[in-house]
Amino acid sequence: MHERLTTDCGKVDDPRSSVLDVERAGALWKDVLRGLVAVFALQDVLMIGYLAVTTVVLLCADASEVRSQCVHRNLAYIAALVAGCVFARRATFVAPVIRRTVYRLLLVGVFLLNYLALRHVLPVVRSDALDTELLRLDLLLFGVEPALWLERFNTRPVVEWFAFFYFSYFFICFFSMVLSLWVTRPGRAVTQYALGTALVYCVGQLGYMAVPAYGPIVALSSSYPGPVDGGFFWNTVMKIVQSGGAMKDVFPSLHTAAPLWFALYAFSRARADRRLLGLAVVTAFFSFNIIISTMLLRWHYAVDVVAGVALAVSAAWAAPRLAAWEERLRERMGQPQPWIFR
Repeated sequence: MHERLTTDCGKVDDPRSSVLDVERAGALWKDVLRGLVAVFALQDVLMIGYLAVTTVVLLCADASEVRSQCVHRNLAYIAALVAGCVFARRATFVAPVIRRTVYRLLLVGVFLLNYLALRHVLPVVRSDALDTELLRLDLLLFGVEPALWLERFNTRPVVEWFAFFYFSYFFICFFSMVLSLWVTRPGRAVTQYALGTALVYCVGQLGYMAVPAYGPIVALSSSYPGPVDGGFFWNTVMKIVQSGGAMKDVFPSLHTAAPLWFALYAFSRARADRRLLGLAVVTAFFSFNIIISTMLLRWHYAVDVVAGVALAVSAAWAAPRLAAWEERLRERMGQPQPWIFR
């Protein structure tokens, strides 16, 4: 009996057993990580994480029929993204061209539908508005409200010039997406674009929920001597905003952040390919005019623009680093890069 007890104690005290347990646990977690990396890219994680956070925020709001619809819509988006990622990266019995096409269309589709749904989401998340606080911050930082100061340029030619550029925002988003996701050869540059764009819009739209506001065009309407003196382009912008705009989406200014991010991305690409320098300069020119238009057309406070600039610069700094990190992670896990479908 003494020998049996001694043997049992030796087994319990054997350090090799604990080492083996740690190694098994480490191997298990590595297998789990490898499985996740095989299905999801970092841009997928950002989008799904954003939708999950938005869903939690909605569930914390007061119960209503609109809230239930928004939650169900978000869950459907998450399910669609997960199913799309599994199909694109694991359904190897389907031709790669079909899988990568479905994946790109799904990302863009969910992205667009989510933006259009903000019109219903934002009032549910926050029923208040912080226009007064944003105005005070503008006055504290600049001594004047730039959206009011720019009223001196409220003439038809000036308004039409900047309304054209404000309207061009939608075309810049579309063409940047086409060039980066559908034309550019799959690689780190495409990953960098996807990550930067996801960061800009996911962080920006969470900002809408944290700092709800209507903007000067509504909150300061009584301070202006008259309406915006616009023509065709101004009326087109108004129709688009009234039909599909999120209405309480001012902080940060994504009309500032997105074009500026596209310009910074184009300049970073131009360092490796000088043929893209002209495109980068044109994008920067449009970005500059869009930024001015956001205040001159009364949509944004100056602090919204400052926040948009900070968001774009942050995305330009983070995107290449995240893309390089993901590339190294996938190499260690023995997985193809996120835009390669085998």
